[in-house]
Amino acid sequence: MSETRAVSTTLGYVLSLAIATLLITGLIIAGGSYVETQRDQVIRDELTVVGQQLAADIERADRLVRAGDTDSPVVVSVNQTFSNSVTGSTYTVGLDQSRSSVVLNTSRPEVSVRVGVTTETDLSDSAVSGGTIRISYDAGDEHLEVQDV
Repeated sequence: MSETRAVSTTLGYVLSLAIATLLITGLIIAGGSYVETQRDQVIRDELTVVGQQLAADIERADRLVRAGDTDSPVVVSVNQTFSNSVTGSTYTVGLDQSRSSVVLNTSRPEVSVRVGVTTETDLSDSAVSGGTIRISYDAGDEHLEVQDV
């Protein structure tokens, strides 16, 4: 009897295991990056929704300031409650005066969203963490800002 036949069976088995291992590893790596990309997109979408709601509240506060009595000091305060996190990541909300926008950022993973705001009242460069946010105006400061509540 020949021993080469036993070697070819063992070699075929080892090669089959190696190929299967490579295919499974490739699928796991490709699937992992796909899930990470999808998570980033979900975070971006959630931040965009929060940013649009905040932009609407800022524009509403701006209209209230402009509608106020010019003979007496105007004080406007609008509170809005959001989730403390988006898809398990905490986020910050900031106002960018130079670009008239609301900027939302997460740190893990790093995602940033900018939503434009149209106001006649100046914005203050201010930032807070997500959760309950106050948009306020004080006649002494003459600008809108975001604050933690």
